[in-house]
Amino acid sequence: MVNDVILFGKRAVPIENRGRKAGTRQKFDKRVRELACDLEFRRHWKRTSRVELWSDAAILKLDDGTKYYLNIS
Repeated sequence: MVNDVILFGKRAVPIENRGRKAGTRQKFDKRVRELACDLEFRRHWKRTSRVELWSDAAILKLDDGTKYYLNIS
């Protein structure tokens, strides 16, 4: 069940908000904007197929099945 989509760069990635907290999406958006110049994050973002949001973390699921954990608190 996909609730939302995030647009960053030239990609649109579906988001599942598993934590169901009100401010989680805003914290995630703010953290992604902060990492806009981080080369490692951008490399992971190119391969991200979907994002799961929890209360204090975002899990970026990559195309090859690996996961990248991002602290958003």
